[in-house]
Amino acid sequence: MAILGLDTPYKKFLFLGYMSLWSALRLLIYGSKKFGPAYDPTTLLVFVCFAKLGIAVGMFLRQDGGWGDLWTAVTTNNGLFLRYFLPAASYVVYDNLTFINLTYADPVTYVILMQMRLAATGLMWSISFGKHLNINQWGAVLLLTIACLLQKLHSITDGGESSNQTTILSVGLISAQIAFGVFSSVFNEVLLKEKGTATVNVQNVFMYTHSIVCNIFWLAVCPSGWCKRSLSEATSSVEVAKMADPWVIPIIVILASIGIVTSLFIKNLDSVRKTIASAIEIFIDTFLSFVLFGIPVGANTVLATLFAAGGILLYSKPVKKPDEDHIEGSVPDEGSNRKIFSMSELLKREANKGNATTGTNNC
Repeated sequence: MAILGLDTPYKKFLFLGYMSLWSALRLLIYGSKKFGPAYDPTTLLVFVCFAKLGIAVGMFLRQDGGWGDLWTAVTTNNGLFLRYFLPAASYVVYDNLTFINLTYADPVTYVILMQMRLAATGLMWSISFGKHLNINQWGAVLLLTIACLLQKLHSITDGGESSNQTTILSVGLISAQIAFGVFSSVFNEVLLKEKGTATVNVQNVFMYTHSIVCNIFWLAVCPSGWCKRSLSEATSSVEVAKMADPWVIPIIVILASIGIVTSLFIKNLDSVRKTIASAIEIFIDTFLSFVLFGIPVGANTVLATLFAAGGILLYSKPVKKPDEDHIEGSVPDEGSNRKIFSMSELLKREANKGNATTGTNNC
């Protein structure tokens, strides 16, 4: 029997490729900040958004019609176009905070703290849609919280006053990133699932058009401590030339393609195996951060990694309800007639995190 049901070379390639891309992205961003050119992340993100906009237009032309149909779809959905400003702006803040947070935190700390996004999404779903978390999911929230506390305790005990201030700032910024990510994910899903709305590809065009504009606006208003260049400097030929640096090109390629890989993963595998992959990523990041950057792995980090991985796996585990014939949100247990209560739909939404667009979380 194949491990995790990866019974074909294609499924194995998707599983390994998905994990590799996400881990490589975090490590490349961290490494580029340490050893690469002093590039402006927002300039990079503008390039990524143009690439994603091109993908969205290409998918529309392939699946939905010609250029005339695209123009008609855009001009007849002005209201929807304007509403996409909010999720696009939130995604822009989320993406820029990724680069900022990996300046203040190492990849291991970052990936562990970001797992609280799963808990935050579950809590928001519970409040917004009246879907209660089951006992496993509340237990997962507890494990993820303990993992975060252990990892930050390691940072505090190993550093002085200046390090502690940086730790507090890092936690605050990562919390803000989680908040923006959860909001944009839920808002985007609401827009995508409205009846009678435009096709997904048209909405992708709306999203990435707004994202380009919002990234340029971010350059104009970003605090000087984070964005060290003015709008004119960030878009100069010198800054644009840095996008061809060996540290930067892989980041652009991964950001432009990782959403498509994620959507293929969900289509051909499932959210449970995506959850397992996310847990394995924590161990990959921990090992490679030590090998590549010499980031120490203490007892607190090991415990935090185990708690975080356990929390992710526990969150995806369904709770059996054998005495009930039907429960809203339940799915049939494969191989039996018994129903099991699961929040797999929530996991899919978190897995897609906006990937109902061209298969990309954000830009």
